[in-house]
Amino acid sequence: MKKALYEVVLGDVGRYEDLARRAEGSGDDELAGFFRELRDENRVRAEKARRLLAQRVAE
Repeated sequence: MKKALYEVVLGDVGRYEDLARRAEGSGDDELAGFFRELRDENRVRAEKARRLLAQRVAE
């Protein structure tokens, strides 16, 4: 379960980057920026998930 959480969060990072590239390809830089903000927020969540998992593995 713990590993699944981390994988889901990381998967979202990749999806948001893909959406940002599509938006750029359509000429919508504002939407691309929005998706990149989401990507960056999810990277922060992924790092938190990694830390939480590391703590639990160490226990």
